[in-house]
Amino acid sequence: MTACYRYDGTFEGFLCALAACRESGGAEAEFLRPGAESGAGLFAAGSLDVATERETALRFRERFVTAVSREAFATLRYAFHSEAAGVEQLVWRYVALGLKKGRQVQRMLAQEPVCSVHRLSRRVAHEAHRFTGFVRFREVAWPADGELGGEAGRDRPEVPLMYARIEPDADILPFIAPYFRERLGDRPWMIHDLRRSALALCDRGTWRLVGGVSLAGRPDYTAGEEVCSRLWRSYFQHMAIPERHNPRLQQSLVPLRFRAHLVEFGGEE
Repeated sequence: MTACYRYDGTFEGFLCALAACRESGGAEAEFLRPGAESGAGLFAAGSLDVATERETALRFRERFVTAVSREAFATLRYAFHSEAAGVEQLVWRYVALGLKKGRQVQRMLAQEPVCSVHRLSRRVAHEAHRFTGFVRFREVAWPADGELGGEAGRDRPEVPLMYARIEPDADILPFIAPYFRERLGDRPWMIHDLRRSALALCDRGTWRLVGGVSLAGRPDYTAGEEVCSRLWRSYFQHMAIPERHNPRLQQSLVPLRFRAHLVEFGGEE
């Protein structure tokens, strides 16, 4: 019989579900996000709702790091955020193998599930790295009444902040937020993942994730931002050398899927 563990869809919640599975000693397990349906059919043994508790997640993390390594934990974390179909079961098999084999699991790259977990991990890490160069912040007048819903609107309403939109294939906000916290210093900023209606919000050097955020209209850019955007577009256009125009090379360096939110390519005009 397959035991089903329902969690809240977060990585922390998933670690709690893994901990619950290990405590029950279940070999066959299924992990379900909100809204997901079990595929176990007649072999399902009922579902268990797992509460997300930070202490439980940290204990499980330390257990895995001690048994295997920090690098292996980082690998499974990247893989989880790929949001690939069935990634929870894949990571669960990786965790079970790691707890059994220890550090040896990092050298088993030709075997499953190690091979697939590493492949997904590399894909997400590559996506996160690319977006550190493709995020374009713009200064908005905050708040623009009703522009953004959710908890974020109740923070420091009188302070302008830097706002950026992205639409990545993977859930990369947890990986790029620390980078931009260091890059922008004390300036308040937010990165809005339109595809997942999620937000990374940083204020006073501390960042956090906010879910369920949606746009009700165009952000209210400041007058200074409009001037800077025009200057940046003009600079980008005039720096180009017509005789050396190579659209194929340019597209390989800046794929079309990134350009919708890049000011220099006319995004968000």
